[in-house]
Amino acid sequence: MKRLITALLIAATGWVAMAGPAMARPDHDNRRHGPHEGPGHMMRMFKGLDLSDAQRSQIEGILQANKADGQALRQRSKTLREQMSELDPMASDYSTETQMLANQAAELKREQVLHRSELRRQIAAVLTPEQRAELEAKMEAKQERFRERAERWASKPDA
Repeated sequence: MKRLITALLIAATGWVAMAGPAMARPDHDNRRHGPHEGPGHMMRMFKGLDLSDAQRSQIEGILQANKADGQALRQRSKTLREQMSELDPMASDYSTETQMLANQAAELKREQVLHRSELRRQIAAVLTPEQRAELEAKMEAKQERFRERAERWASKPDA
């Protein structure tokens, strides 16, 4: 049961991470990207969509403009996870603190979903209908692969 819950949490945060802006980590080596691909994971999602230079430039601008917000949301998520892990389950205010952090996590998830959907809307406006359909198919395939991995992992017996 513990693995299933963990797998579901990973799956939920995976979607946010997959669609989040400018996925490059500060310690990530971005030199392997081509001249038209900006740093980060997001531009790789558009590979094979036959983007024009203007489209590529617009998408890079959208990603860059949203980068700070995405980083702030990820930092808040990290801080919240750290706060949760630091709670003492034997403390008298454990339930109150857990409830407060759960409420913060719910609000943060709401903000992440809204941020991701706005980013997706902005990018979709740059793409042609054919490119949008192809990108959607690529994202669905990726999500399916992720789900399969999560199910395989969740089905492993607890160690």
